[in-house]
Amino acid sequence: MQQVEASKEAASSRPLPEGFVPSNCTYSEQDWPVLARQWFPVCRADAALAKPRQVVVLNLRLVVYRLPDGIRVGRDMCPHRGLPLSGGRIEGEELVCAYHGLRFGSDGQCTKVPEKLAPKTADCFMVTMFPAVERHGLVWTCLIPDGEPAIPGISLAMESDGQGDPAPLFKLLPENSADAGQFDISVIKLNSDLENHQSLRNLALDEYQRLFDEIGSGSQTNADRKSLS
Repeated sequence: MQQVEASKEAASSRPLPEGFVPSNCTYSEQDWPVLARQWFPVCRADAALAKPRQVVVLNLRLVVYRLPDGIRVGRDMCPHRGLPLSGGRIEGEELVCAYHGLRFGSDGQCTKVPEKLAPKTADCFMVTMFPAVERHGLVWTCLIPDGEPAIPGISLAMESDGQGDPAPLFKLLPENSADAGQFDISVIKLNSDLENHQSLRNLALDEYQRLFDEIGSGSQTNADRKSLS
């Protein structure tokens, strides 16, 4: 409960600046901020996450990692030189950048910088953080959070991964599917252009399915196991 409440508080502020669009974005400047208001899954809630992991949502690289008080989701970019934090490590209650050793607390604020970066201080650096909410056995995040988390219902089935081991298969519930015609994207339904509405809905469904496939493929779980061995 504490983690969910903290996530709701985090969702009350906008992590990204107005008008932000990722570099090399495959979505239009009009579509991306609409889609970014949706909640997307980034990993299983029971993922070991022994090491920070990169997850891409709507062309934006995120770093997902576990601290003692829960899973965190931030932008996979160190505020010092822009290098990926997913190449770093977890030490105690901090995320440590692998390149220059900057340390970041659970709120993304830098807690320590190496002496070689003087006169820069820890107050100068902060990781852009996003809310993390556990629902349906997954961790969900939103790039442009606005109000209460609107997380769609999903179903979970088990099927063989081709090696005799069961692999989870995540899907949106039928009432959220494109076939049912009832997939509710609250910010999209305000658009009077029905053709564009359908296009945005299809883009969102494609992104959901891509992320579900990545989470259910077992690649994340295998990576965690290797890091623990």
